[in-house]
Amino acid sequence: MSTEVEPTVVKTGPSVLRRQVPDEVVQSITSDEYKELRLMTDMREPFRIPAEFLLTTKKRAAADLGTTPLIAFFDLSEDKPVDVLRALWANLKTREAEGDLLAGHIRRNLRILAAGGDGTVTWILKSIFDLGLDPPPSVAVMPLGTGNDLSLSFGWGNAFKNKWLSGAQLYRTLGRYVEAQPRALDAWRITLVGPGPELFDHLPHSLAALDDGAAAAAAAGPEPPAAATGPEAERAAAAVGPTAPGQRHAAVGGMFWNYFSVGLDAQAAYGFHALREAHGWAASTRLANQAWYSYFSCSSGWFCGASPLKNRVRLRGRGGPGGEAWRDVPVPSSVRAIVVLNLQSYGGGRDIWGLAEAGRGGEVTPIFADGLVEVVGFRDGWHTALVMGQLSAKVHAERIAQLAELEITLHPTGRAAVKDEEGQTFMQLDGEPWPQLIPPAKAEPLRVRISRAGTSSMLMNASDAQGPPKIKKLAKRGAEKAPVLRPKKD
Repeated sequence: MSTEVEPTVVKTGPSVLRRQVPDEVVQSITSDEYKELRLMTDMREPFRIPAEFLLTTKKRAAADLGTTPLIAFFDLSEDKPVDVLRALWANLKTREAEGDLLAGHIRRNLRILAAGGDGTVTWILKSIFDLGLDPPPSVAVMPLGTGNDLSLSFGWGNAFKNKWLSGAQLYRTLGRYVEAQPRALDAWRITLVGPGPELFDHLPHSLAALDDGAAAAAAAGPEPPAAATGPEAERAAAAVGPTAPGQRHAAVGGMFWNYFSVGLDAQAAYGFHALREAHGWAASTRLANQAWYSYFSCSSGWFCGASPLKNRVRLRGRGGPGGEAWRDVPVPSSVRAIVVLNLQSYGGGRDIWGLAEAGRGGEVTPIFADGLVEVVGFRDGWHTALVMGQLSAKVHAERIAQLAELEITLHPTGRAAVKDEEGQTFMQLDGEPWPQLIPPAKAEPLRVRISRAGTSSMLMNASDAQGPPKIKKLAKRGAEKAPVLRPKKD
């Protein structure tokens, strides 16, 4: 099923070429509370890891072990999580192999505190995945970002409160990390594949180029379900599209835990990102951020009466209420942005799926550990403003599908289709936006493939959820519906 969505050729801000770390890590620190937090020495003794296990991870090692081994990441521009965890795990496994029972206890019970926003949390989760840590450490959050959707989904609040570290509440704050329960969080793999590497000159931190073998495998497309036979299997294979003999493809891949979007919302986010990168002083407060975001939403054509150019989009998927066979999924022609959701929180606590409204097409009630993503669409800026304003529980984004695996195919229209030029759109992955080229009409299309990669372990603050009542309600729902992960015994 084809439809129209998002712009082809637009002006962009400063180029963001292959960013090496999430945006929030390289932004200047503007919070006085955060500056104090980084300089503070507090009552951390119950959480300490013995110094011998921290060799080569930091310049200064900690003292004796207490009841709950915990490692906290604050300044990731100095200590990258993959390097620290690799060294720590090597130390622990070496000592464990030598018969040190304490090392095994720490490895099986280690908890991580991610102090930052969603970008920081997902960077740590990706590092755990890449290193193949077994068992994977569970991650708690101290929310220091803008949206903080992962934090509020797991009961850690939507914004940092200075009182959490005051003398009267410090032990209570630390106690939350001890009492929190490990919960499963679906992790999703995303691959973008096209006919040439020039399509991927701009990449966020969370995406990286794949080698030729992986690119060729990605170009071959998803396999039909094992149970599919006969005409059904043939139709599924044919839908992937032919590959010309000797055709070389390029592909990039990564993972996400929150959301992926393509369209005008990503364009507005990129405009704001480019401004913040070039003039950080202009986006130093939440109110200023919201004002600038509204401006870029207007200039992108979402508001103010502009009629944006569009790309042709085809959505296919399998799993969920529609069954395991690959199928075309209709996308309404009015949609100007597509969002693929893993969490039930978007943009700082907004419920854009509509949890209060029962499923109309056999949809199951979503949760972040059900093996499904929710695909929704935004029609225009006014529709989006109503949804994001959350004035009514019955006003939400356009529901498109619930899927276990999906493929989005993008073709250019407008000048790019007529004159055989490359088109352009915008994409966003867990809060990191970038401009994405679309191959010319005569070339193979750009394909975005999303499939489940497994689960990560997050710590759920179920007994003392933080934030306003609405945020606490969302966290309580997650605590009730998400499966508890049982730690391995010593």
